[in-house]
Amino acid sequence: MKRFSANQKILLISAIIVIAGILFSGPIGILLTFIKPQPAWKNSETFAANFHFVQTIPYIFGFILLTGFTFFISTSFRLASTGTQKIFRIAANIFTAVYAALVGLNYAIQIGLVPALVISNEQLAGLFTMANPNSIGWTLEMFGYGFLGGATILIAPVFRKGLRLTLIRYLLIANGVISILGAAATAFGTSWLMAWPGITSVVVWNILILVIMVLVIVEVYKTKKE
Repeated sequence: MKRFSANQKILLISAIIVIAGILFSGPIGILLTFIKPQPAWKNSETFAANFHFVQTIPYIFGFILLTGFTFFISTSFRLASTGTQKIFRIAANIFTAVYAALVGLNYAIQIGLVPALVISNEQLAGLFTMANPNSIGWTLEMFGYGFLGGATILIAPVFRKGLRLTLIRYLLIANGVISILGAAATAFGTSWLMAWPGITSVVVWNILILVIMVLVIVEVYKTKKE
């Protein structure tokens, strides 16, 4: 009877967690915000007047995604077979730690700080909320995912031998390039993030990650030990 190795189990679980994180922080979380929608950004006063805790749900679910990626990056390097790949592991873990710190801090701000500031200081709430395309939150988010992109590029070489693994490798690199370019683009401003270029890049990024994780799940099931 075929069974999973310990590493395969963690890799499988991490891929499932990433998929759950994308679905819950993305379409499901956004759908729930329609209970009390926030209008298009105008100013801090308008934001505060229309704020409701339900608008923080996507960020709460975002911690699921963050957790999944942390385990996925760490577990993937158990596949490393050469000294060079093992060196990349250290760099990727550092990049992932920076990602977790920046994005985790942003989610904490959106969930904890912004609701408090809505009551005590509307202007500061507007400075931090991601409802504002020019907020500090977006800067933290984009640079955080830029570091994650660097981590996915570094782990890509461990996925080889076979069509699925080769496809995973190239998709991880593509994801990394998109993430790094997105972070670099924030140096020229963040207003584009809520326009069609930003929306398109988010959709493409999410599709890439979903495809990667589905391929990882299929690969794990196909390579179970006897």
